[in-house]
Amino acid sequence: MRKILLLLALLALGTGAFAQRAVSFRLSLPPAGLGLGLEAPLARNLAFRGFADLFPTGPSFLVAGEVLFKPDLGQLDRDLKGIRPYFGGGLAGRFAGPGEVGLHLSLGVEVLLDARTGIFLDGEYFYAFGGGRFGRTVIGANLR
Repeated sequence: MRKILLLLALLALGTGAFAQRAVSFRLSLPPAGLGLGLEAPLARNLAFRGFADLFPTGPSFLVAGEVLFKPDLGQLDRDLKGIRPYFGGGLAGRFAGPGEVGLHLSLGVEVLLDARTGIFLDGEYFYAFGGGRFGRTVIGANLR
């Protein structure tokens, strides 16, 4: 039964990823973690990003959804086309033993290598409503 649920979840994420046009592969330090995400444009300079990161040292998971203000600097100067600084936040849940829910904040920059591939560097901070918190740096790639 677990295998069927896992297969259905992967199928739903895979088809949703193609519909949303961006899949993210993420590597975070510290704590060391790996993750996958989906990103969807909401408006010209707004995007929704949802992701799940696995931290094997715990083991624990961080699942989050956030809205990002993500303008393309090419709107201001043609030489800066493809550079997209962003900031935003949303809600997140960290599951390690007893789970925590809290606020997730992001600040970073994405550089488009071509129309379908971008790399990003991101600083993220998680504030749990119960008092816990941690920050980390994330590097990754968006594939459209």
